[in-house]
Amino acid sequence: MHIFRLHIRRLLHLVEAALLRHGTQPRTMFFLAALSVLDGFVPMLPAEAFVVALCILQPQRGKVIVLLFALASGLSALMLALLLGTLSSSAEWLGLQLLGAQWDQASSTVRTWGPASMVFLSVFPDTPRTSIAAIALSGVAPEVIGLMVFLGKLILYAGLLGLMHYLPSQLLRWRRSETLWKKWLQRRASRFVAYCRRIRCLALR
Repeated sequence: MHIFRLHIRRLLHLVEAALLRHGTQPRTMFFLAALSVLDGFVPMLPAEAFVVALCILQPQRGKVIVLLFALASGLSALMLALLLGTLSSSAEWLGLQLLGAQWDQASSTVRTWGPASMVFLSVFPDTPRTSIAAIALSGVAPEVIGLMVFLGKLILYAGLLGLMHYLPSQLLRWRRSETLWKKWLQRRASRFVAYCRRIRCLALR
């Protein structure tokens, strides 16, 4: 397990270096989106970080990047659901052994809200693998699961893109405000803007 994590860290380091070196080129977003298809199987792939970095380096292609990575997430969920469908009861047993209460919680959510719950769960960072497994084993078609994850990730990535355009314009207004929550937002927005500048500077080296 330690060796596997070491290889993953090396892979991520190489991806980060390639992102900073070639991040302004259109082909980079296609390569990273294809890599993000593995997110359903390799938990360490930071798809959200790829989206943010690429939108910083290629702001004119922000909408394409958002759509591309949302499609990659949907395809990843589809592939995972298809795989679990072939494993059937053995996958359910494995889920119970590895995830315990988390598996029961995911199953309960699926029974209560159905496939639509995947849209809500997918809005959060990371891939909801446990919920995908529970829904797949409950008999929902893999295509439906993929579509729900696609919609959820589309909302997430579009929201990130919107924040990237909105926050810089609000910094000066929030800095002058005496309201505590606006000051809190100003500090977070300042860090985010500084992060964007750092990514651009590193890419120019």
